[in-house]
Amino acid sequence: MKLTRQQVLLVLLGLMGAIRVGEYVLVSMIEEPLQQRRNRIQQLSGDIRKRQATLSEMRKSGQQMQTWEEQSLPADPEVARTVYRSWLLSLVRSASLQNAVVDSGSPTVRRGRSRAILLRSLPFSLRARGTLNQFTQVVHRISRAGFLHHVTGFTLNPVGTSGQFDLSLSIETLLLPSRSGNSLNEGTSGRPALPSVADYATITTDNVFGIGLNPADPMAHTLVTGITFSNGQPLVWITEELTKRVSRTPPGEAFTTVAMNGRILEVRDQEVVVESGDRRLLLPIGKPFKEARVVSE
Repeated sequence: MKLTRQQVLLVLLGLMGAIRVGEYVLVSMIEEPLQQRRNRIQQLSGDIRKRQATLSEMRKSGQQMQTWEEQSLPADPEVARTVYRSWLLSLVRSASLQNAVVDSGSPTVRRGRSRAILLRSLPFSLRARGTLNQFTQVVHRISRAGFLHHVTGFTLNPVGTSGQFDLSLSIETLLLPSRSGNSLNEGTSGRPALPSVADYATITTDNVFGIGLNPADPMAHTLVTGITFSNGQPLVWITEELTKRVSRTPPGEAFTTVAMNGRILEVRDQEVVVESGDRRLLLPIGKPFKEARVVSE
């Protein structure tokens, strides 16, 4: 049977239509769903990676939160105030700083969106007098302590050329409500970079203030040289050998020296009881302040 030209064209058109229909079926029913499936798999794989990264961060945050809880001061502000103040005073005593005064302010509360307490901050201030070496010891121990605290302000003023400095430190501490216990963390922070205070000796040897400082210890050259009476009232004579300054102070009055500031509490036969900061000291006549004995805190 011989096909006419018209019939051949119709057959060709039919074949082309069948091919187009096949392509449509292949694309719409097979390739498109397959591509969508591939895209979905790729999206899910990305979501899995993100969730794994989030889970890893949450685990790290949980570990960090546990560390922060350990380093936090006790959750109760009054307990935290007491134990941290005692710790600061222990630093002052171990470094033999003088005229030490430790104060604390009111706690500040920080809340989340739900108004739940996230943390409290409790500020402290420390004022004292001593040498650069003594101050370096104190600041180094503050930096090494494993607490949630940091120094927010620092001033250091030389007292003439005596080798003594007036120190003022401002410290902020943090209290987490989830912290348990009433004692301070006994661990270390890992700061500063050099673990030994001896590694920072250059601070005390360099003349950072550009003035001539007398290296002699004023505590070893300030002493009670005598007790006299005027109209039945005792007067305590305090001599500063480095400056040749002599002061006469009655009981109940304050005295000021480069070595130490204080107040005369009691005059005895051969000794004087003075108050300096939080301490009461016994000063024998003829002995330097450096040999004073603590009689009570």
